[in-house]
Amino acid sequence: MSVHSKRIQLKYENMEELNGVTIYWLISIGLLVGFIIDLIMIKRGVGMIANLLCGAASSVVIGVIAISFTVYAPLIFAAIGAIALLFLVNVFSIHVVEAADAQSLDS
Repeated sequence: MSVHSKRIQLKYENMEELNGVTIYWLISIGLLVGFIIDLIMIKRGVGMIANLLCGAASSVVIGVIAISFTVYAPLIFAAIGAIALLFLVNVFSIHVVEAADAQSLDS
């Protein structure tokens, strides 16, 4: 066995598997990201429950996709993806509320 094939074998031995522990960590990371985003947004955005649910769901989906594509460190990708999705959800929620407030003031 060559050195290159040993590296490939070691690389795939250290990859995450999709099991109960991994799903637990994906959900935990998503909940933590949702909570932190809610603290940052204070009273703007979608609210705590929506941030927690969106964070957990997006973290699990992105983590499962990363594991299925055998990406290295899928938990980190799940956290980054949850942050990005929650940012977009909260920013567009703020713009919708501001537009509705401006429209009600014009009437």
